[in-house]
Amino acid sequence: MKKILVMMMSVVLLAGCTAQASNESKYRIGVIQIAEHPSLDAAVRGAQEYWQEKYGKDAEFVVKNAQGNVADADLIAQSMVSDKYDLIYAIGTNAAQSAYYATEGTSIPVIFNAVTDPVEAQLVDSLNHPGSNVTGVSDLAPADQQLMVVKNILPEAKKVGIIYNTGEINSTVQIDALQKIAPSVGVELDVVGISNIQDVSTVVTQMLGRVDAIYNITDNMVVSATSTITELATKQSIPVFASEDGQMKEGILAAESLSYEQLGKKAGEMIEKILIENVQPESLGVYQSRETTLILNKLVAEKFDIDTNNYKNAKIVE
Repeated sequence: MKKILVMMMSVVLLAGCTAQASNESKYRIGVIQIAEHPSLDAAVRGAQEYWQEKYGKDAEFVVKNAQGNVADADLIAQSMVSDKYDLIYAIGTNAAQSAYYATEGTSIPVIFNAVTDPVEAQLVDSLNHPGSNVTGVSDLAPADQQLMVVKNILPEAKKVGIIYNTGEINSTVQIDALQKIAPSVGVELDVVGISNIQDVSTVVTQMLGRVDAIYNITDNMVVSATSTITELATKQSIPVFASEDGQMKEGILAAESLSYEQLGKKAGEMIEKILIENVQPESLGVYQSRETTLILNKLVAEKFDIDTNNYKNAKIVE
């Protein structure tokens, strides 16, 4: 009887272990997000939705947010390497760099997203041939489309103000691209670099007397101060434009925006190729999209006497 009882207990324990194992995800994906922002959130969500639709619970996305702190991003990446995650999905240039350095000498692949120029950030050798365990999705917005939306809505605009963080590689890349295209669009850029978010109010106030519009590039420091910029600018009847829809609810007039959720889905597809199809990251070229959508904020447009009905192909938000 005692032997039978022991055998029955063993069967129960074994069944319990089997059930637990079946509930575990097949792949564990560590997500490093450099900061909280609607567009970056959408990049995470897009990848998660892609996997959920195709594989259900086969992958567990463990999301960690560095809250804008690069040192914390480094620690998160190192922890994920120590815990032997199957793949790291890094959102933002700084997060991608943290993942890149943490995975050196390991076999853990890295897919990045929301990185403006991965070559300049030294994440890949080239866009077509990444050359290492790191590849992903660039969010470099087409410079010509960004400035043309300002000119199309404000034909009389001559000077456009841009603020950027001198410490962000992705920002300097965007500034270079915009300065090259500006003459052909018919606008002059008034570019001011900052190194501290506390400088935003002063710089915007000084800039407002010189420009016809302000354009927010995808700069983490500037984007986090969008509400301050739009509040000061709107009081002086200066509209603010952006390159992504995550800022629209903070008083942006218009954005010629990439869809970060779609960029996230593309990253999800790349993750699939690596984990399911065993494709090596170095053979996956960096993905770049030129598919943008004009988004207009109706409430802001009304303040500037702009009729959104004149923009038939635009997405109108309030």
